[in-house]
Amino acid sequence: MKAFFITAILVSSISLTACKKDKSTDDSHGQEDHATAVITITSPTENDTIQGNFSVAGTIVGTSEMHGYQVTVTNALNDSIIYQNEVHDHLANFTINQAVTHSYAAYTPLKLEVVAALDHDGNTESKTINFVVH
Repeated sequence: MKAFFITAILVSSISLTACKKDKSTDDSHGQEDHATAVITITSPTENDTIQGNFSVAGTIVGTSEMHGYQVTVTNALNDSIIYQNEVHDHLANFTINQAVTHSYAAYTPLKLEVVAALDHDGNTESKTINFVVH
């Protein structure tokens, strides 16, 4: 009977350790390996002053297939969202070209944030641009 319990404990221990997800790490940084991306925003540019409506343009170039991206434009004075769009697609590269309309007549500081979803585990890459519209 004692041999049965020892065998059961050994089998349980082996099965529990065999089911753990392997997380490889980069020894120099101590971070998990996952895809990366370079986000380039060509329009608007940092500290631009734009009259009227505008387009958000740029690219996202990943090291492997990504899960999609989100474009958010907020009023920098009160953090209210004036535009948000999410693209859910599985590609290694994305081209961003989205038209944004607004009703601001006075000079208003805005913040553009592009967030790339690198994988289904929640890893992201982001880029922020500050600019002014009127």
